[in-house]
Amino acid sequence: MVRRIIISLGILGILAFSATSVNAATDLRIVDSAALGTRRNLPWSELVEINDPFEGKFVGVFDRHYFNDRFLNTTARIEVQSLWSRESIRFLLIIRDRDCLSRSFHYGVSSVLSCSELSNARNIIELFIKINDDVLQVAGQNSTFPVSEELAQALQNAPDARISIRLVTQSGETIDSEIGQGTVEVWRRLYTSQARLIGE
Repeated sequence: MVRRIIISLGILGILAFSATSVNAATDLRIVDSAALGTRRNLPWSELVEINDPFEGKFVGVFDRHYFNDRFLNTTARIEVQSLWSRESIRFLLIIRDRDCLSRSFHYGVSSVLSCSELSNARNIIELFIKINDDVLQVAGQNSTFPVSEELAQALQNAPDARISIRLVTQSGETIDSEIGQGTVEVWRRLYTSQARLIGE
């Protein structure tokens, strides 16, 4: 069964990150930006208070999943980062292609293996989340997706297990990934009605 949730939401700025302290009132670690990036040491699968200079304070959980894929001479490392908050879900999808070809010397003797690397991010416009037998479909813009009440309730009631997701890029590319069990367990706290007030 596929339930369609069509709402568009523009992306907000992604900035630098550093964790500075813990909020004594909530016991949540404070992250000073809603940043996603491969060179940032984010607190994965942990409910945190995010104090962003443009968006203000809110709570969320960062998740990361990466895997390798191969096609012909190309080996691709795919990394999917996400930030789940009460209002929106953001993704950073990075695909690093490593293309390796062997060059030959005279008489057909193989020489050095030559590899080149390309790394780029993809713009995600559609998100599918499989929870039990239901598939939730959410439309977004610039890799950002709104969280409706229906979606929040489904995430809150998700079983404590890895959750399969499918990302569709603007060019039509489809990437299957997953959300880790630790992040899914945090959803239960994040998507309660009280989560809106934490960090305000």
